[in-house]
Amino acid sequence: MTGPDPYGAISNPPPAPGPVRVGELLRLHPGARIVTVPGGTTQIFIGQRGTSLGALTPGLAAVMELLAAGQAGSDELLDVVQSHEGELGMLKIPKLLRRLRAGGWLSATLEVAGSPVLTFRPLGPAVPPVLRHDGDPAELRMSRFAVLRADGTGMVLESPLAHVAAELHDPALVGLLASLPTQQGPGPAPRDPAVPALLSALARHGFLVPRTGAAEEGFRFAQWSPHELWFHSRTRVGRHDLPYGGTYWAKGFAEPLPSVRPPFDGRSVELPRADLEALRASDRTLTEVLEDRQSLRLHDSSAPLTAEQLGEFLYRSARNRGTYDDGSQELGDRPYPSGGRAYELEIYPLIHQVDGVAPGLYHYDPEEHRLELVAEPGPALTRLADMSRATAQMSSPPQVTLLITARFGRVMWKYSSMGYALVLKHVGVLYQVMYSVATAMGLAGCGLGGGDSDAFAVASGVPWESESTVGEFLLGSRGKEGSDGVPA
Repeated sequence: MTGPDPYGAISNPPPAPGPVRVGELLRLHPGARIVTVPGGTTQIFIGQRGTSLGALTPGLAAVMELLAAGQAGSDELLDVVQSHEGELGMLKIPKLLRRLRAGGWLSATLEVAGSPVLTFRPLGPAVPPVLRHDGDPAELRMSRFAVLRADGTGMVLESPLAHVAAELHDPALVGLLASLPTQQGPGPAPRDPAVPALLSALARHGFLVPRTGAAEEGFRFAQWSPHELWFHSRTRVGRHDLPYGGTYWAKGFAEPLPSVRPPFDGRSVELPRADLEALRASDRTLTEVLEDRQSLRLHDSSAPLTAEQLGEFLYRSARNRGTYDDGSQELGDRPYPSGGRAYELEIYPLIHQVDGVAPGLYHYDPEEHRLELVAEPGPALTRLADMSRATAQMSSPPQVTLLITARFGRVMWKYSSMGYALVLKHVGVLYQVMYSVATAMGLAGCGLGGGDSDAFAVASGVPWESESTVGEFLLGSRGKEGSDGVPA
């Protein structure tokens, strides 16, 4: 189809009236590697995933070579086996293909009138789709979890509920999917005889669901917003074929970020350091701290947090204790754990009321243990403070909002697919350390569940995509009933 009608022919020229055969071409996943080990055993790998196919006969070994080299139809596969082993050898192909399909090693391209239309690329071992539909193609609509996006040289249809990705080769298929009926009403009947077969193939993999019915309405799926299910599926192994883990993919492409953030140019405030030896002798026990921890939103404005208390809190929670080099990048060492010692998290105290420190937005320098002024009070800081106050349901702004950002490049430079998930794990770890230190010091601490990253970008002038807020933690002097704030 080349015109505006998405239900016209899938390929050009239009097919003749009557049934149209949708053919299938097979090939190994483009990322697959075949290895023959001593003893004649054949192994196949995609990334870190692999399996042994055992010792293949000459005919089946030739089939594997053919599938690795490019697309092949069933007739070609039969011919290559027959040329090596005769007609009896042809009986071995179905078992091999079933094994390759079940293991997620085979890509399948559907073609109409000799032209490729779409390719199903496996993302892992074959698993029955949870939303598979085998009914009337005219009653289908797109799953709300399906996403159509650009990928390399074409378009790809993906879903966290599918174990394959559908690469679309014909632009008409994109228009067809966009014109499918919605929950509110049916669309026009397709004229191309190949359309029902193609839609049925997509439905069998879970990309399309019945227009009516409760396919995605039960709690099992309704609990997920599309982006959250996508995030879950793409930052774990099993439902994607992307590079994963500590791949150091950016080595040679970009320089790694330093372990400590370069300083801001504004004035700085030196902070008192904690006496760790004295604390080792007098501090509360771990059990006391963990059992007494609470989320406290009551701040005592008549006796606010002091510069000494803020300095001790930050020193105990987030100072940089050392810098190392592993041969690839600088590594840090702080009081909380960090994957790969990346320590990408930064702390920006938004100070409303601290005895000894003027109000403003500061950056905590974990190396020099000081505050660097980032922004003076103004509309942008008011917006940030109001967001914290409203989120915590306080009647007045918190004394200090510790805005936690991530310098994403510290993690993304090394890790593939899982980098942002790692950042959020680090935020949770830092929250726990902050809660523990606040409890030990007798301060009011409270982690927040969300914040305004755009407001931080406006206030700080830091590019949103390079460094952005990923957490917020309130800190203040512990208030009493009747003080500013609300009970925890």
